[in-house]
Amino acid sequence: CLLISLCVFAGTGCGFDVFGSENGTAADAPLIIRMLDIGQGDAILIERNGKFALIDTGDVEHRPRMAEYLRKYGVKKVDTVIITHPHGDHIGGMFSVFANAEIRQVYDNGVPTSLSTYKTYRKILDKRKIPRRTLRGGEKIQLDGVPFTVVGPLEKSNARGENSRQNNESIVGQLKYGNFTMLFTGDAEAEEEASILKNGADIKSIVLKAGHHGSKTSSTEEFLRAVSPKAVFISCGAGNNYGHPSRQTMKRLEKWGIDVYRTDRQGTITLTTDGKRYEITKEH
Repeated sequence: CLLISLCVFAGTGCGFDVFGSENGTAADAPLIIRMLDIGQGDAILIERNGKFALIDTGDVEHRPRMAEYLRKYGVKKVDTVIITHPHGDHIGGMFSVFANAEIRQVYDNGVPTSLSTYKTYRKILDKRKIPRRTLRGGEKIQLDGVPFTVVGPLEKSNARGENSRQNNESIVGQLKYGNFTMLFTGDAEAEEEASILKNGADIKSIVLKAGHHGSKTSSTEEFLRAVSPKAVFISCGAGNNYGHPSRQTMKRLEKWGIDVYRTDRQGTITLTTDGKRYEITKEH
């Protein structure tokens, strides 16, 4: 597909360094963040210095597509996999990753489920002796030297229904590269957003990956005010049965004047940054 380049430099023209990195120089290697067009699910591929990390892996239905992406981007080893929560549209593509790449480390939210996909995921991890660790709010890990600060979950969800409880215990974290920041939210809904805000973490970020595929239960006014993003990424399937992204969410984003990028309309969304400036491209 023809890539259409959209330079987004905090409102300035293309080519200007508007952030200014912390040490006054550009980062030593570009960071590439790809929100994959994986249907009604989440899968984000992060690349730096030829090393890869994944935040979620899409659903069972699109396993072949995940395998195609791994081949397309030359992914033979994944240093870090973060499964934000064990719903099928976030963990289901993990089996393509198992089949096509070496995995060094897996993180998840530590919340078990009776779903067969989760049980199989755990069995394969154990069989292959792949290290697995639970992440909770307040922790920090490195994605090839790029800090990822976990801001949620902070507490056990009180939401009604299994789906909402799992959503509200999603791993939420901020990636920081130079002066570029992006907040990843899994399927966090209003309950987890409120918990994060109550804790007082600094979540202001240049880019926000919208929670729960742009659902009306996520991206509340208060949360958007705290994040104050320039752009929002929404991962959802074309013509999905859930009505994602919701009209309410889209109206909130329009009200705030935030640029929106959607996989259902624009395909895989790629962001490239050197820590001082960034560029967003879309497939179509």
